[in-house]
Amino acid sequence: MMAFRQVQRQFLAHLRNPVQQPLPSGFVKQDVAIYVDLLYNKFNDSLTACFPVTYAILGETAWQRLLKDFIAEHRCRSPYYRQIPDEFIRYLQTEWVDHTGLPYLLELAHFEWVGLILAITDAEPVVKNETAVNDWLACHPVFAPVLQLLHYVYPVQRIDENYQPATPSEQATHILGFRDRDDTVQFIELNPATARLVDILHNTDNTYTVREAIEQIAAELQHPEPSALFTFGVATLTDLMQQGAILGRAADD
Repeated sequence: MMAFRQVQRQFLAHLRNPVQQPLPSGFVKQDVAIYVDLLYNKFNDSLTACFPVTYAILGETAWQRLLKDFIAEHRCRSPYYRQIPDEFIRYLQTEWVDHTGLPYLLELAHFEWVGLILAITDAEPVVKNETAVNDWLACHPVFAPVLQLLHYVYPVQRIDENYQPATPSEQATHILGFRDRDDTVQFIELNPATARLVDILHNTDNTYTVREAIEQIAAELQHPEPSALFTFGVATLTDLMQQGAILGRAADD
């Protein structure tokens, strides 16, 4: 039994890294090559679908090198095909040594991965709230059930083959990602104040009214006239509701 397990380990090591890991005796290299290609192609199909911009920017040669390093070096925690992108992001964040010269690549890959997560996360069907919000300042906004507030040092939503920044932006990039009532994933770029407002309202379990959240932001900014920010807050939340990130107000408001 121990000998069999040893052969299994050697066989799997060869599948993951056929260049450096020798094939156990008794196997025909040409036959095993079919399984090597099958393993690579399954991973490649999953990851190019999830990370199309990353793939396009790297190009075929650099992408193959990255993918082969991932297969050879990373020990996946999940056997499920759907979770290959999750394992890939974990590899990039914890084990990957970046030789690409593209400082934004990790953030770009994470941004693309979040799009997948937003698309597949289980949630109750969204029922449109037809009730108008007459007093934003006194209410507790209800956000789309699948939503993430993202922060990056690079403008990842604009990066493509034609735009590749060499240095971080002067200000952080804040992006609100969510799945709307039509199950469409959307991303909205936010200014810092709006990002902070969403952060407070979304992450405090409806304990803050809009007025209280804006007053907290005013205190953080040491703004001399908190009431001057109320107009900004109302306009911001109205816009987010029109775009589908906010569904309405809590029922007990």
